[in-house]
Amino acid sequence: MKESSQMLALCACTRIRTLARLVTKAYDDALRPTGLKASQLGVLAAVDALDAPSIAALSKTLFMDRTTLTRNLRPLMAAGLVTLEEDGRAKITGLTAKGEKALKAGVPLWTRAQKDFARRLQKHGIESVDSHLHSLIASY
Repeated sequence: MKESSQMLALCACTRIRTLARLVTKAYDDALRPTGLKASQLGVLAAVDALDAPSIAALSKTLFMDRTTLTRNLRPLMAAGLVTLEEDGRAKITGLTAKGEKALKAGVPLWTRAQKDFARRLQKHGIESVDSHLHSLIASY
């Protein structure tokens, strides 16, 4: 077996990224009626859950570097879903009324996608998988 074939077959990074793309596509498909992508709904949820967080706090919560987060916020701001205001040296995010409505519209679709994902994991024990994912993330 070629080293490259072995690497593709065994590489945790490659397999996890492949799974991430497949899961993201499933959530994106579920959210299509809202016009939001799963990554955008996640940002909206984080802005809402953290109650007007700074870019730094949002970046830390989402495990995204600030540049990537800012790039992800731009289309949400252009769509009128998120605000970004300067507060001294910090940039503070917030949901607009339109953003709150979009988040509310996305939650039931996200819930269905989440349940479908849980069904797929059922045979693997979703609690175990979820626990392992949280532990792996925390280890970094």
